[in-house]
Amino acid sequence: MLNRRRQDILKIIVREYVLTGLPVSSDAVSRKGLGVSAATIRNEMLELEDEGYLTQPHTSAGRIPSDRGYRLYIESLMGDVELPPSEQRLIRHQFYQVENEVEEWTRLAAAILCRMLRSVAIVTLPKPYESRLKHLELVSLQEFLALLLVVLREAKIRQQVIALREPASQETLSASARKLRALYAGRTLGQIPVKETETTELEQQIVNVVKHIMLTDEAEAYGEPYVDGLRHILEHPEFSSTRKVAAIFELLEQRSMLKTLLPQVLTGEGLRVLVGSENKQDVMHDCSMVISRYGIPGEVCGAIGVVGPTRMEYDRAIPIVRYLSSVMSELVGELYG
Repeated sequence: MLNRRRQDILKIIVREYVLTGLPVSSDAVSRKGLGVSAATIRNEMLELEDEGYLTQPHTSAGRIPSDRGYRLYIESLMGDVELPPSEQRLIRHQFYQVENEVEEWTRLAAAILCRMLRSVAIVTLPKPYESRLKHLELVSLQEFLALLLVVLREAKIRQQVIALREPASQETLSASARKLRALYAGRTLGQIPVKETETTELEQQIVNVVKHIMLTDEAEAYGEPYVDGLRHILEHPEFSSTRKVAAIFELLEQRSMLKTLLPQVLTGEGLRVLVGSENKQDVMHDCSMVISRYGIPGEVCGAIGVVGPTRMEYDRAIPIVRYLSSVMSELVGELYG
């Protein structure tokens, strides 16, 4: 662990660099009233560089934080920063002004993040942890062909054409649908047995398809993410390279890729911060992501967060994302009871 003086120097360098975007010199640090000479500070900065907390972009330049330096700042030096009550009230007031719909909450949350942090906002709709069967219907198309309609929790409707192993009339299909609804309506995927003794071969074929549909639904860990504020990337000098910006834009605009990225990021509960090279995608190594789950633990969850440069104002981004996550959790809790 760093001694107190080096902690103070690293904290000053992180905050100065976040503010100015320019490498921080020992003279600039000494003006912050640490009570030691610029030469002493220069030596301490060399030690911080040797230990991997600072880097020197140019020979004659000052230092900037490394990914490791940002990580130490976030975990140990920043402190437990809360969003001011006045901003909390303003955020809540804005949610009271929109319709009581999840889609409206999602768009509003993204807009608030963009406006307050001038970063790219990512917000997904909440999704149940487990699929639950609400209703199913069978419609005869041909003697050996039927259309299966499945309604899952959240009023999701899935349909699939099934090639039947034996001929079946509409009357037979309707009777089978009624029987399967009586057996399985309201159950999750894990509550539907592999084989029910009282089902016919036709009905078991239908059950297997229903279970596959539910499994596919669960595999989609998050819905289509709502992404807002891509324009803010252009405001940061770190992204002056056209090629670098294009690569980041491509990643963030490929929402299907984000759907696979989010489950990897949101392992465990609560808020996570990924700094620079901690992101798995190479194009994100100059970016940081502050992201959190929201919803009802074990029942329904969504994701909310921001993407910006590693030179992110973490002591603003973290409390804002955390507070918006708590507001969204409350709203989802009221909606789902």
